[in-house]
Amino acid sequence: MERSPYNLAYTLQVAQNSFAGREPLLMAKQSGCPYDPLRQSFTVPYLGRAFTVSYPAGGVFAENKHEADLITSILLLHYLSGAGGAELSGGWISFRELQSGAIYIGPFRKRAVIPLIKGFGTRPGALAQAAEHLGGKKAAYGDLSYIIPVLPRVPLLVILWYGDDEFPPNANILFNRHANAYLSTEDCAQLAGQTVYTMLKFKAE
Repeated sequence: MERSPYNLAYTLQVAQNSFAGREPLLMAKQSGCPYDPLRQSFTVPYLGRAFTVSYPAGGVFAENKHEADLITSILLLHYLSGAGGAELSGGWISFRELQSGAIYIGPFRKRAVIPLIKGFGTRPGALAQAAEHLGGKKAAYGDLSYIIPVLPRVPLLVILWYGDDEFPPNANILFNRHANAYLSTEDCAQLAGQTVYTMLKFKAE
């Protein structure tokens, strides 16, 4: 198997091996995701859904028992095995302020910020509806903003500026300042992208 960083199957295998090497009750405590010793599985709330992660195999399944897609599986395994247990803070930081955030700023904007602007820049009502569908709570940033509990200890702050005759609509996504205690910066970019994709999918329904 080619060991490329773009080979998702290999990345999943590495994530499963790391996950299997961690103690499950410690992962449960540090991630905020309950572990059932009888079923040998975690329940992970993610983007408004409840996923089951088997231990130690690391299989990730949606509510319908179907196997999750590769990116979701990798993100949830990384979250469980990498959770550092840091308490959430009230502070928010930009993607660039994450560890080596400048390196991944391009993919972050391409996957998350630009689709957010294109999809919701002129439709704030649709943004509000999609954010609330994911359990988002209204915040006081920009012209419209929501705090979305994407993972138990990795919320995202989605901000929209409406724009006017001189400036087009704009948007951004901020992270809790302890985000890197749970996910790598590259994973944070993927997480934001999946959040926006899910919101856009809900808007289209």
